[in-house]
Formats: sequence, C-alpha cells, structure tokens
Amino acid sequence: MRSRWRLHLVMLCVTIIFGINGPFTKALLGGGLTPYTHMFCRFLGATILFWIASIWVPRERINLKDWGKMALASLTGIFFNQGLFAIGMSMTSPVNQSLVATLGPIVTMLLAAVVLKEPITRLKGIGVFVGASGALLLISTNGSSTAGSTLGDLICAIATISYAIYLTSFKALIQKYHPVTLMKWLFVISLLGSAPLGIRDMMRTEWSSFDATFYGQLAFVVVGATFVAYLLLLFAQRGLRPTVVSIYNYGIPVIASMLAVMMGQDQLTLTKVASAVLILLGVFMVTRSKSRQQLLREHLRNE
Repeated sequence: MRSRWRLHLVMLCVTIIFGINGPFTKALLGGGLTPYTHMFCRFLGATILFWIASIWVPRERINLKDWGKMALASLTGIFFNQGLFAIGMSMTSPVNQSLVATLGPIVTMLLAAVVLKEPITRLKGIGVFVGASGALLLISTNGSSTAGSTLGDLICAIATISYAIYLTSFKALIQKYHPVTLMKWLFVISLLGSAPLGIRDMMRTEWSSFDATFYGQLAFVVVGATFVAYLLLLFAQRGLRPTVVSIYNYGIPVIASMLAVMMGQDQLTLTKVASAVLILLGVFMVTRSKSRQQLLREHLRNE
C-alpha cells in the first residue's frame, strides 16, 4: 500500500512538471523556436541525459523481437506525442489545447478496456467524467477567447490519442526492461526521426538573440519536462493502471492556473477551487476503482 502511494506521489510530481511545461512551451514557440527545433532540442537533450544515466544501471541487451515494439512505443509515446504537441501548440490557443487534452483519460479508459481487458466499472467511469467536468470548468474560466486553428486542435487531439495508445499498449515492454534502458532507446529512435527537419531549423535559429529567461525555460523543458518527467512516468507506469496514470492529466490545468496566480497573472476564485476539488475527487474515484485482477479474485472467493 505504501509503495502505491509513492507511485501516486510520483504522478503528482509529473503532473506539476507538465503543468509548468505548457506555458513555457508556448513562450518558447512564441519567442523564436519552431516546433521542429523545440522537438529536436527535447529529444537530443533527453537522449544525452538518458545515455549518461545508463552508466549507473545494469547493462541490458534488447531482445531482437522487441525492437518493433520499441519503435512503436517511441512513435506513440514520444515522437507523435511531444512532436505533435509542439506543432499543435504553435497553431492553436492554450485553452483549446487544454480542452482537447481532456479526451486523454476517456480514450485511455476505452483502450484499456479493449487492449488490457480492464473493466469500465461504475466508479471508474464516474471518476473519469467527474475529473473531466472539473477540468472543463477550470478551462472555461481561464480565458474569454478560445480562438485557435481547427487544424491545430486536430493535431493536439492526435497527440492525445497517441499518448493514450502508448499508455495501454506497452505494459509488458515497460515491465521487461529497466526504465533508463528503455528510455535511452526510445529517445534515440525519436531523435533519428526528428533529425532531418530538426537540424535544418536549428541551423536557421538565431540563438544569440535569446535572453537568459528563454534559455532557462528551454532547460526546464528539456531536463524537467522531458528527462525527469518521462523517467518518473515510466516508474509509475510499472505499478499503476493506464487509466489511473492518465487521470492525472486533469490536474495539469490546475497546476498551470496555480502558477499563474503565484506569478500575479491570475486570481484565485471560488470556481477554480471548485474545479480543483472535482478533479481531485475524480482522481480519487479512479484510484479506488477495482482492477480486473481484483474483480477476478472477488469472483473466485464468492464461488
């Protein structure tokens, strides 16, 4: 029980990091980085950091038959998720992107039911939609304008669905290898895929024109929101169900709103408090819902 609460603490840390990442990413894209440069910087920095970290973990050989799964995991969990997120963010508003992201836990719950045969219990279903209502309530108060490109919204939706596929389809692969071993190869694959456009745009970027704040935000995105967050996320995935991991996405707008309040960019209102309570209630309900194994054990005891 204690170890599970540690995993939930890990997911809380990931949620905080991703909550900060959104505003920083929007600032970087608006400040001179192209989406392809942003993507390549994340992949390159994380690849270097994971390979350095691999020095301190036991060396593992990737089974030949697992390379296909590795490529698909890299594409869905990193390349399409992070890459399309940056492209979508450059074309739409943060409010629209947050609205689209609320699809994540719902899609994950449905995919987990199909792929992993995880039951959609009443408590889990209610929890997902309670969390969604809290996120939507918060997003609706975060700006009067929701102007954004329809194409950008669609790209963000594809990124969200891609991440849901990653959460539900590679449980066995995640359990088989050490998180650092897995991540160093997943990021290498995504780095190679992003290299042609990423290197081109990096060479065209006027790096000397950026100030210290810009580089500080970029460092956080690369080190915090990519290396640290993905490493913590993988540890959490090894012990938590996909729907439980995904439900924490609803907390990202809360973190972003709290950051805006602390920076004097927004005010704390009763609506924001109510939305946070709904999101926390939704997370609690999903974490308390029973897994397929728990329901099976109960069925066997009752026979």
